[in-house]
Amino acid sequence: MDQDPYHATKPLPPRPVESWVIDVPGSITRPIKYMWLLLAVLSAISAVAAIVLLLGNQPYGTFLAAGLGITTCIYVPLAVGIYKRIPLVAVGTLVISVIGLLGAFLRIAQGDVSVPALVVSGVMTFVSVRGTIAIYAFHRLVADARRRPPGPRLSDDPAFKQEA
Repeated sequence: MDQDPYHATKPLPPRPVESWVIDVPGSITRPIKYMWLLLAVLSAISAVAAIVLLLGNQPYGTFLAAGLGITTCIYVPLAVGIYKRIPLVAVGTLVISVIGLLGAFLRIAQGDVSVPALVVSGVMTFVSVRGTIAIYAFHRLVADARRRPPGPRLSDDPAFKQEA
């Protein structure tokens, strides 16, 4: 019955999802990596600045150190969330960076020109936009790959088995 040349052999079942790896292109992974690294660096800078302010004898040093400590406590979970590619965290980071950029523009409009703050806010916003787009592209790629898993390997086909 199986010897009929006019009937094709039954296809092999697809491999389970755990056994195949999705090849994610660098155009998706690079912006995500830059985004979480930027957040990690900014959190480290704010933590060091908070420690320096606490150790110094300045009248408002404790108040500024508390603000920098809160900033550090915000940036660290955001960096971890971006590293884990959580879309909600990416959008939250984008909103925070856009608010920071608008705040820098507002300070410039009031006459308090701070070029480093504007540059950092601009870079963070740019990296956040690219990273958020990349995280959504990553999740689209994974969802598409799960909808259409790879077929069986040609080497698993019985017609190509080497007989001993």
